[in-house]
Amino acid sequence: MRNRFGVSFSEYFDIDPEWLKKKGVFDPTLDIDSPLFIDPFLLHYSSHPEFSDLAASEYEARFTQICALLLARGTPDQDAKAYYSAFQLFKTGEVKGLGGTCLGYGKSSTAGGRGIGKKLAEKALGWAKTVVNMGVKDPELFSTLSLFEEGIGADRISDMVASICANCIIAFNQRIIAEMQAEQNLSHEPQTTHIAGHKCDLLVNPFSSAPLLLLPTDILKHLPVMNDATSLQDAAETDNDVRQRVNAHIGEIFKIRTKAEKEAIKRRAMEDAQAFQALLDVLKILEKTPYDMAKDPQGLMQWKPNAATFSSLHKLEIKDDISLPELQRVEHIVQAIIGQFKKLIEQNRLSRTFYVDGNPRHERYAQLLFLAIAFAYCDANGLDMSPESDAGAGPVDFKFSSGKHKVIVEIKLSTNKKIVAGYKAQLQAYELAEGTNNSHYVVIDVGSMGNMWRNLLALAAGKPDVAKRRRVHLIDGKLTASASKLSSTKDAEED
Repeated sequence: MRNRFGVSFSEYFDIDPEWLKKKGVFDPTLDIDSPLFIDPFLLHYSSHPEFSDLAASEYEARFTQICALLLARGTPDQDAKAYYSAFQLFKTGEVKGLGGTCLGYGKSSTAGGRGIGKKLAEKALGWAKTVVNMGVKDPELFSTLSLFEEGIGADRISDMVASICANCIIAFNQRIIAEMQAEQNLSHEPQTTHIAGHKCDLLVNPFSSAPLLLLPTDILKHLPVMNDATSLQDAAETDNDVRQRVNAHIGEIFKIRTKAEKEAIKRRAMEDAQAFQALLDVLKILEKTPYDMAKDPQGLMQWKPNAATFSSLHKLEIKDDISLPELQRVEHIVQAIIGQFKKLIEQNRLSRTFYVDGNPRHERYAQLLFLAIAFAYCDANGLDMSPESDAGAGPVDFKFSSGKHKVIVEIKLSTNKKIVAGYKAQLQAYELAEGTNNSHYVVIDVGSMGNMWRNLLALAAGKPDVAKRRRVHLIDGKLTASASKLSSTKDAEED
């Protein structure tokens, strides 16, 4: 049974996290991926020469060559050969070892980067050929792929950059490892391995047995900027030349308010080269800033120290009655942990950690926070169970290590508009005998609740026999006026 969860690089390798911070090195969690991605727009601005010089040059050279091949004009046979060459340069496929970055949306990417395979490459190159034929020659057009092409998200763009710049990442790691050996007395020996055809000596992730690939913090982003498309307006206003070109060619940016209007901007950008280049230049301005690791607005890192602090300060004694049937034993433990989680949020100020500048953090923060707290309480009580979640965040399974029965807990924030639909699907699944285990649906109210809780109760009341095995819980996670003021003051002091 595991006795630790959320193990950071600095913790396992005994490296001072402040040293990593000073060096500008991301301190990854080794047993669960962080939803951060390498942003190609940030390569030029990195403080590390392996990326600002080498990686940026290699990335630009690769796509300049692809653009030239897509523009090639000759006989049909020559055109076909040029397109095939562009395709081969663009298709990165899966590169063994690149999952060592510990970035992604779950545990799966710790084994290998997905890259861009044949089907996605064909689709993306078709789009790129259209853009290039419009007259756009900026190789950074490929950095906008996740905006225009379904199925190519920020994670695949990140894998693509890592594949193209694998030797740069290796060079960065070998320099940082040497500095850790000299300045931090690194005791773990790097192991010889091969990454994308490059022989190198790297540290090994003890959880996946894969080579570790450390990255600088200043090339990492959370989500593509168009997920918050209203920020395009502010970016366009910061540069007079860009603002004038935006006004002339894609003025819709200044009107964007809804998803439909965002789609309209994308359509307008694909109508002519001037509009596309104007949008690309706005994105370049916006993408100059990496994810704020210190403030951590999404709670991508803060769940771990917060879970450790609150579970340590507020002990929970859980008595496992072995005379009870197995499912009842698990149920008793789960209800005790949910009850304590509710108490921590409503009475012990854990709710304050759910917000940054008065805005709720991502639901993933609450899910990982609960998982880490549950793990800590099970470990502190010597219970023969380790809460697990396949995706890192999401439904949490509780079961004894040698048991057959499990109890599932799902944590939802009221900002999630699919709460009612999710619970309804659970009730239907149980009726269809797809699940025979108990489950708990925990909703944390951080605002914007509307009628969701009332609708959940109505669903449960309509099927009482099923609802007994699919329980719903409400936790008040809203900030009080005094707590909100205190949180804002604390943030101001830290800034």
